[in-house]
Amino acid sequence: MNAITKISRETWPGEGQRWITEPRRHAPGLDGLLAWSTEQGASRISFHTGKPIWLRIHGRNYPVTQHALDEADMAAIVNHLYGADGTARLQGGQDFDVAYEIHVTRSKRFRFRLNATPTQTSRGGGANVVLRPIPDLPPPLQDQLVEPMILDNCRPASGMVIVSGSTGSGKSTLIGGITVAKLMDQAGNYNILEAAAPVEFLLDRLKGPSSTIDQCEIPRDLPSFEAFIRGTTRREPTDIIVGECRDTGTMSAALNAAMLGATLTTTIHADNVPLTIQRIAALCGNEERENLLSSAAQSLRLIVNQRLAFSTDGKRTALREILVFNETLREKLMRSDASEWPDITKQAVVEHGQSYQVAIQLALEDGRITETEATRQRIRITG
Repeated sequence: MNAITKISRETWPGEGQRWITEPRRHAPGLDGLLAWSTEQGASRISFHTGKPIWLRIHGRNYPVTQHALDEADMAAIVNHLYGADGTARLQGGQDFDVAYEIHVTRSKRFRFRLNATPTQTSRGGGANVVLRPIPDLPPPLQDQLVEPMILDNCRPASGMVIVSGSTGSGKSTLIGGITVAKLMDQAGNYNILEAAAPVEFLLDRLKGPSSTIDQCEIPRDLPSFEAFIRGTTRREPTDIIVGECRDTGTMSAALNAAMLGATLTTTIHADNVPLTIQRIAALCGNEERENLLSSAAQSLRLIVNQRLAFSTDGKRTALREILVFNETLREKLMRSDASEWPDITKQAVVEHGQSYQVAIQLALEDGRITETEATRQRIRITG
């Protein structure tokens, strides 16, 4: 019986335990639920004021408790996860992003990426806490079915590599797989510096034969991605990984780092390659916009946009739109107005890259998705 069939008929067997017995130290109910959910294959565990707990497994949602969480439950959970002022922070209109870790045995632990956000309910203010399990290590690139076009172009000597997509589309997993491949390359000689909010895969345990990695968490170790990037320029990295370019300051610093000779890898939230480059242009801001756009055109080496489709094994499989930026394409961008970049890249994807139409057809031919799912994905492309 697979996880989907099983979970659709079951609720959490530990319901009724106290969520927290000693804040910040002992949480038998909470940790028990999180461990059980992870073992069920959940990619998302969601706590809502006034609602039962919901899991997302292979793209499908399931309620797993009979009883709803009341305000006291949520306050205890939030304050355990963040600290004594966690609930006050949410009530003050602020969210928080942190990592959370539980130790099941001395040798077994589970890590989670956590976001808590204030919400409104029919009874007043509430909260939504979402935890996303982080695998111990990312799957190898061969297990992620990464295309040769990516494998051949994900290690430029300098410039920018961008993995884009929606939340939960596997962007960090793909970048993690590429990073592990670099670390374990016998002749790699990489010096990799990474910042994320939070760090998902702790890779310092991997003993690369010729490469090193240092990771920091934003804002725990440094206040911002921008501050992290500024500091990297004094540490002689070959590779800089930025968890997400989501504001003008981060994009500006990232482009400057890429122009200084390092390979800058980052993520952007966008639904395809043309929208990714449109987002890049938008993040170049107003001050020094022309210089930043020129740097972007010169720096781009690879954009991979990824989404997940329901697969024939009851799980999900990655579909990817890919574009390699060769010298000819970069020069064309430099000669063009940024408003034309989406159309230029859309044409380039069809002529020289891999479009979603092609990715869907390949997945169908490989037997990874059904014709019904292929049709659903094609409709998504055409809007």
